[in-house]
Amino acid sequence: MTTALRSSETTALSAPGEALQVSARMSVFLAEELLPLMAGLWPASANQMDSNARGVALAWGSMLRGFNAQQIREAVLQLGEDADRQFAPRPAEVRAVIVKAAAAASASQSGTCISIRACELIAEARVFQRERAVPADAVVRELEQVLAEKHQNGVVVTKYKACSETA
Repeated sequence: MTTALRSSETTALSAPGEALQVSARMSVFLAEELLPLMAGLWPASANQMDSNARGVALAWGSMLRGFNAQQIREAVLQLGEDADRQFAPRPAEVRAVIVKAAAAASASQSGTCISIRACELIAEARVFQRERAVPADAVVRELEQVLAEKHQNGVVVTKYKACSETA
């Protein structure tokens, strides 16, 4: 699979209002590891990814900015376990899996307390996985359900990142 991304420079795509940028490390990861992995998992999407590798890499890089390669790889592999899935996931689907896993990990690490932001991320990920979109009213309803579940399980929801900061 070839790509127009070079590992020695930051790639930018002109867009009205702002430029999308993908770091050199992210472009190398996308071109050398992620796109071939996805082409192997979802052969039906291989031609589309190969014919527009630069656009695919820019879309993935901009949508998954802030996540590391390991998180992205694990999310793609998790989605690859779905035997019914014929086509490669969209970057937003991978982002939802990462956010859901990160929120669950932070909740399990902190024990009986979780931040309101982590609850918001859990709600947003659930709504996206269910509806493939994230309407604000659906997120609010889902957030209420998440908060109720946390309360029922004895988890303290704080406005801070960790319980130790509330003291």
